[in-house]
Amino acid sequence: MFQPGSVRAIFAALASTLLIACDPVAPPSDQAPPSAVEQETPAALSGLQAQLNSVRSEHNLIALGAVVASKDGVIDIAVSGMRARSSDDPVQPSDLWHIGSNTKALTALLYAQLVERGLAEWGATLPDLFPHMATEMDPAWQTVTIEDLFAHRSGLQQMGGLWFNARRNDERPLPEQRAETVRTVLSKPPRKSPEAFDYNNLNYILAGAAIETILTTQDDLPNDWEQAMQVILFDVLGNERLRNEFGFGPPPTGLQGHRGILGTFYNPAGRGKTADNPMALGPAGTMHASLEAHATLAVEFLKDDSELIPVPMREKLFTPHPSDDSNYAMGWGVYDDPSYGRLYLHNGSNTMWTSRIIIAPELDRVVIINTNQFSESARDALREVGLHLLGEALAEETAQ
Repeated sequence: MFQPGSVRAIFAALASTLLIACDPVAPPSDQAPPSAVEQETPAALSGLQAQLNSVRSEHNLIALGAVVASKDGVIDIAVSGMRARSSDDPVQPSDLWHIGSNTKALTALLYAQLVERGLAEWGATLPDLFPHMATEMDPAWQTVTIEDLFAHRSGLQQMGGLWFNARRNDERPLPEQRAETVRTVLSKPPRKSPEAFDYNNLNYILAGAAIETILTTQDDLPNDWEQAMQVILFDVLGNERLRNEFGFGPPPTGLQGHRGILGTFYNPAGRGKTADNPMALGPAGTMHASLEAHATLAVEFLKDDSELIPVPMREKLFTPHPSDDSNYAMGWGVYDDPSYGRLYLHNGSNTMWTSRIIIAPELDRVVIINTNQFSESARDALREVGLHLLGEALAEETAQ
């Protein structure tokens, strides 16, 4: 879904929608999203707060949040709206938001950390990654690499509703579910051309399973992707916010995602299994985070002295694969903008939330914008806020 073009076209193309099984929904409501902070005059609000209030109202969103940060930390953070439609519970800056496919870049970062520890290698092929399954694989998979998975150039085809329904009711440990998925898909030849870009969650489910295969060889590390994310990424920086405000599945409290009906009515999705995709999909897109926690981790990509992301690791993760004109790296869309410089960006959604992240190294900026619903209007709102914040950063740099 990523294509070259203007930055606006890229923002639209990277709306990485995850498939979701058909679930029962509550009866639709025709009540408009409630307002928030509207009793304050614009002069009393920060620039970001005033903009979010305006954009949320214009696009009829339930809640909208954004954070802008630099290497020095968070510059501004603001939220607008309600935690759920038809509620009188306003969203808070500390609330957790589902980030959908923006999880992908973090899964690639986790693999990079294993490489840094000498436990994995770049260029590893599928037989290298799954040695116990090598004899079961169709020969066509022999040369597909971990980079091909991260860059969506493997030949894998998106999972369908049968997979989603089966996994939603599967009580086995998540590594077992992912390993079974690997055996099922790799025993057959590729359904698509391994040479072509084809955005696909299955690539990251396999990458997560490969990470779990490596983890099982280490006595001092957890054996599943979820715990490894916590231990290897979030605990490294010793930051309590990262430890406590990243998690998996729908946020357990605060904000709720919303199901759309006919593109008009939106109903709270609740907290249970049906409030997200099956957890086996985790490495492709089931994480949640607060705006500040997500930005705190993302700014490590800006720092030349980062303990978590050394410069060579950053360069690897940000390099388009297989060549510079590919426009997609390891969980990042890549675009050279004539005004903003090279941008690394991605969208995420489980069809109940929408999240957008932009890293602009030449402007020293990380921008994250989230909403708790998914629609064309939601994507337009996030695109509008993102462009506005990049424009502000450029104006600030020019003034200096």
